[in-house]
Amino acid sequence: MKSLYHLASILLITIVLICGVSCIKGGRCEGALNVNQSEIVVTFKDQATGKYLYSEVNPLYNKDSLEVFDPSGNALVILRVLRVNPGTLSKYWDLSFGNLYNQTTDANSFNAEICKGYILKYKYNVIDTIKVCFKAKNTKCGSKFETLKVYHRGATIRMGTNTTGMQVTVIKN
Repeated sequence: MKSLYHLASILLITIVLICGVSCIKGGRCEGALNVNQSEIVVTFKDQATGKYLYSEVNPLYNKDSLEVFDPSGNALVILRVLRVNPGTLSKYWDLSFGNLYNQTTDANSFNAEICKGYILKYKYNVIDTIKVCFKAKNTKCGSKFETLKVYHRGATIRMGTNTTGMQVTVIKN
């Protein structure tokens, strides 16, 4: 009976160790959230017409003319995703930018919420801004934003928790 108990104990310890190691090496932590890979996905609409700024056909602005700059003036990478409007089956571009978290300047976000302003250039002479506020936290296998808030023209567009990004709609006037 003792040997059976001893064998069961060894088996249980082995399972716990394997599960613990798998979290670190290719197990449950594969694809874990990390604020170093954070982004905002934006749908842009025109306030006056309700049209998408970056529609596939007859866009109000060329999707390739959009530029986004961080608070230091650095241009951010913009990714484009073609979406379908289910009501009309017309297509438009969502534009994604990041990285929101900068490990050289945003380490304090693990202690307190920080806010950053981003400059949006629709074209060379049409400029707008959005503000992003976040508080980061470490997780067992990565990190995420405990809170993430996006503001446009002083109004809250969207708030989220326990994430590394979100999708928002910016209404351009």
